[in-house]
Amino acid sequence: MIPLLLMFMLSLSFSQTLVLDIKKASQIALENNRELERVKREINSLEDIFLSEKEERFMPKIDAFVDKEGMNLFSEILLLDFGNRLALIESSRLRVQIKNEFLRELERQVKIRLTELFMKLALAEKDAEVAREEMAVTYVRFDRERERLERGLSNRVRVAEWESKYRENRAKLLKAQRRYNETLLEIKRFLGLSLDSDVEIDVKSLLEFGVEEEKTIDDRLILKKIENNYLVRVKNLEIKYFESRAKEQKRVFYPELYAYFEVKNRFGSNYDNLKGSANLTLRLPLFDGRASFYRFRSFLELRRAVEIEKKDILETLKRRALVSPYDWEELVAAYQDAVTYDNWAMENLDLSRSNYELELAFDLGYAMSTKTDAERRVMRAKFDIILYLMRLYNMMGIDPLKVFEREPDIFKDKMEEL
Repeated sequence: MIPLLLMFMLSLSFSQTLVLDIKKASQIALENNRELERVKREINSLEDIFLSEKEERFMPKIDAFVDKEGMNLFSEILLLDFGNRLALIESSRLRVQIKNEFLRELERQVKIRLTELFMKLALAEKDAEVAREEMAVTYVRFDRERERLERGLSNRVRVAEWESKYRENRAKLLKAQRRYNETLLEIKRFLGLSLDSDVEIDVKSLLEFGVEEEKTIDDRLILKKIENNYLVRVKNLEIKYFESRAKEQKRVFYPELYAYFEVKNRFGSNYDNLKGSANLTLRLPLFDGRASFYRFRSFLELRRAVEIEKKDILETLKRRALVSPYDWEELVAAYQDAVTYDNWAMENLDLSRSNYELELAFDLGYAMSTKTDAERRVMRAKFDIILYLMRLYNMMGIDPLKVFEREPDIFKDKMEEL
């Protein structure tokens, strides 16, 4: 299967611009993110350790011994064990599972981080638009004030004041443009693309996201799903892991059955003295000075420590779930405030256009910049809502991008509160 990034690179030979929305970009990031690649390598290493522990049973070990009298070939095979070997295999398997859980969490975090970069880029572009409009207005006022000064209708203080405002807005524009380009480069680096590649970021799905203003979050549904949280799942695996490590230490009175094969040959005998032998040996450890007891107790203490951590994590998650309806109301209120301000800015702009005259040109310019700034406020409020929902989904162990598909639906009608 051709990697998604390679397909996009091939498409560049036919198209100069690579257009990426959040879903396509996430797929590329999952294939090329360096941190994900590092974790995958660690998982491969742990899987090899697991296989080595698993296959050590029934796999012969052969040693050669050479001295002045001759050479011996000695082979040993572990046929059966009745104790810690299975626990050792289980411990290795659990380490792989824990690392896989970390990988899945990291993949979800990559999607959230990429969404944040998309939002940062969109806001930087809108900031530049606001600064550009404000700069244009202040420059016209500054230029007009200089003309008035030449006619003796103004003074140098007024000219300096408007020049200061113009320079301030110009600095804001350059700062916003720098932030936009810096963020675009960061997105390219995050996706593993060439920094000089021509990329267009499509934020349409973010801007068109519908806010559930008439609903609230169903905290009961979230409470049911917190067991799927990454930290809870990892702690459950760690509890099993330390239980397994404790079983590994139970070595006294746990027998092991070995098969031995030996072939002997003496130098200068023309193989006349070549001899072979085989034997079965049952090994039963009886006493190890209580060392295994202390190691066993040590791992049980670690398991109890993890159980305390898990309890604290569950309480924290439950609190976040119960608070989520209030968080939602606060976010929606901020969004509605931004939308109301945007509606007023639109009405103000329409009024300024209808009253447009030469002397009122500045009022129209300010109305236009005010409307653009209102649009920015709506964008920021909506982006805050999206990020909150993505983190809430992630808290339940769900793909954050499912927020855009409303799967699962975590909302309920407010009437249910009555």
